Amino acid sequence: MTDVNWVALIILVVLFAMVAVMGFWASRWRRPDSMESLDEWGLGGRSFGTWITWFLLGGDLYTAYTFVAVPAAMFGAGAVSGFFAVPYTIILYPIIFIFMARLWSVSHRHGYVTPADFVSGRHGSRGLSLAVAITGFVATMPYIALQLVGIQAVLEVTGVGGSGNVLAADLPLFIAFLVLALYTYT
Repeated sequence: MTDVNWVALIILVVLFAMVAVMGFWASRWRRPDSMESLDEWGLGGRSFGTWITWFLLGGDLYTAYTFVAVPAAMFGAGAVSGFFAVPYTIILYPIIFIFMARLWSVSHRHGYVTPADFVSGRHGSRGLSLAVAITGFVATMPYIALQLVGIQAVLEVTGVGGSGNVLAADLPLFIAFLVLALYTYT
């Protein structure tokens, strides 16, 4: 504990506590009539307004990918290797605003919850729908791994991770995951 950056650790703990409290508060915010609908589990009952959706999209776009992976690529292989993220985002925003609004309206009208539901309903192909579902699942795995690596990097900077003891090195990560799982479940 001699290498702990106390200022960074205190800021991290305060922000973590705030997010955890907001997560538990959000679980009580709008209680559904029934949790038997996939809309409730996957889409929050389709009741997120513009304000909440704006924060959710910001959380998706500006994550460990933005602050860990792109700078690491630029540092490791030169500025050109990571610079693709800037024009990619500039081009992607208008595409998202044009096509995703239509995708949302069609999905809302027909009750689609996942991209696989959309493909199944629009194209009537179970095989194509299964391929989209598997692709989405497999593509999520490296993203989750990147988030965990980002959390571990933050914990190492604060001085509470990265020790020789595997359990001690990963304990803060397990605690963060446990709190996230608890308020996701509630």
